[in-house]
Formats: sequence, structure tokens, C-alpha cells
Amino acid sequence: MDLRNQKEHLRRAIKERATRLTPEQRRAESRSIARRIQENLPEGTLTMCAYYPMPTEADLRELIKELIENGHRLYLPKFTKNHFEFRGIASIGDLIAGKFGLQEPSGSAPLLDLKHVNVALIPGVAFDRLGNRLGRGNGGFDRWIRDLKKVNPGALVWGIALEHQLANDIPTEPHDQRVDAIVTTREIITSPLPH
Repeated sequence: MDLRNQKEHLRRAIKERATRLTPEQRRAESRSIARRIQENLPEGTLTMCAYYPMPTEADLRELIKELIENGHRLYLPKFTKNHFEFRGIASIGDLIAGKFGLQEPSGSAPLLDLKHVNVALIPGVAFDRLGNRLGRGNGGFDRWIRDLKKVNPGALVWGIALEHQLANDIPTEPHDQRVDAIVTTREIITSPLPH
């Protein structure tokens, strides 16, 4: 089976696992992940990237509210023609309906300068313990992580994973980007340094 078929097979398996997760379990896991993020953030006022959750992803909306209340600068993705850019929000209430039915910042919201990012909280379909990430197949986050690390190698990129999103091994292609750590309900899995 070639790599693309392996990835598609894994996406289907993770999607099937997700159907067994009740809304209550997702909320409980999301709260645990949010607490773990809060406990492990670097000191000081941060510039952070996060995401508005799809139904299969950890829900960080309450965390985003808390982070903004605590003075951190938050940026969420806004989808454009064939990619996305991160734009600032001062409140979850600033978000508007966008592409894919997700809430996103308006086009007039402040554009993120990658040089200022301290921590980026990144969704995925699945992650493995080496920091490999399986996305939805369009390469958007891979391109964004690559661009971020080029201009800001010290930025921390944390993959956010519900328990069912951890996989033993994720097939990777040359364009796939790893995350620095994966935050789960039970632990933060720090990725080994690349060889």
C-alpha cells in the first residue's frame, strides 16, 4: 500500500474511533487538555495560535477565552482561497461564520506576524509519539508550520490530541511537518529531535 493509501486508511480508522466518543467524553478530555496546556505554558504574556474546533477535535474554546482574559494575544485561522492565515481576536465573540462552517476571525482582524509566535496549538486527525502529524490531506498546516519554523525556529508547535487520535505510527512524506510536542489528556509527549 503506498503512503497516500496508508494515510487514507488511518484517517478512516481514526474517524471510526471518533464515532465512539460521546459528547460528555469529548468535553471531559478537552478540559483535561486545556488544563495541561495552561500548566505548561512558558512564563509571561504570549502570542499564541489556536483553532476553532471541528466536532471531531478537542474543544479549546473555554481555554481561548481564559487565555485572552489573562492578557495573551490569540490568533485563529482564517481560510482564504486555497490556504489560511492567522488573524487576531480579542474575544470568541469576534468570530464570524467562515469556510467549512467554522467560526473564524474577520478579514479586517490583525494579521499574525510569524516572528512573534510563542506557542501554536495545532489540530490534526492523528499524531504519533515521534511528533508526526496526520492532517486532512490538503497540506495547509504542513506549509504553515514549515513557514513558521523558517522565520521563528524557537516557536513551540503543540499538536492537540484526544486519546483516540494517538496512533502507533503515522506514515510520512517529505513535506510532512512534525510538531514539538503532543498534548493529550494524560501527558505532554515531547518529540525527539530530528535526526
